Amino acid sequence: MQEVARQAVRDYIERTSKRELLGRVLDEELPRYAEALERLGR
Repeated sequence: MQEVARQAVRDYIERTSKRELLGRVLDEELPRYAEALERLGR
């Protein structure tokens, strides 16, 4: 039972960490390419 709980915590941390990393990357890099993305959207 303890191993199941440990794995659940590991999985949660991994998912949360990836989500936070993606958010940071988008916040930092998206503005850099905003003009190009806007042109592609036309």
